[in-house]
Amino acid sequence: MPASSPPSAKLPVEPSATPGAGRAVESQLAESQAADLTWLLNRAAARMRGELDTVARGHGLAGVRDWIVLTALGVEGGRTQLQLGRELGVDKTTLTSLLDRLEGDELVVRRLDPRDRRARIPEVTAAGRRLQARIAAARDEAEARLLAAFSPDEQRLLRALLTRLADSTAGSGPCL
Repeated sequence: MPASSPPSAKLPVEPSATPGAGRAVESQLAESQAADLTWLLNRAAARMRGELDTVARGHGLAGVRDWIVLTALGVEGGRTQLQLGRELGVDKTTLTSLLDRLEGDELVVRRLDPRDRRARIPEVTAAGRRLQARIAAARDEAEARLLAAFSPDEQRLLRALLTRLADSTAGSGPCL
């Protein structure tokens, strides 16, 4: 049985060949994007990430990555920098720079791993926990603004569905 072609393969090659074809192509492209779950999830995540970057910067961080690292450290401690980087999808050079900045702001400390003195275990400080909590409250406000077009039931459903999707792919890739 022949494989069906992707929606983009059905678009006319030369939209100017037929009067009004340009609008038809734009309409087909919009329909294709609306049906493309990956595109929709990426766009939604980009909007959320943009809002949370603004929130994080408003609290003195470089962006949402800093806040995510503080949150990850607060949720589960005892991980080495290498383990943390793998889980968050941040290469070790970028994570080292990020942790240097957070440590310079006294939001994290790095201790030697008792099992491997070459490794460091980053830990969030009390100041880091307080900042993370303030940003979490501001994040909730930003999320509420972004989700205001949805009813409370729709918001609960969206969270439940995304939670199931995220849980079903646990361990399959980075979150950043």
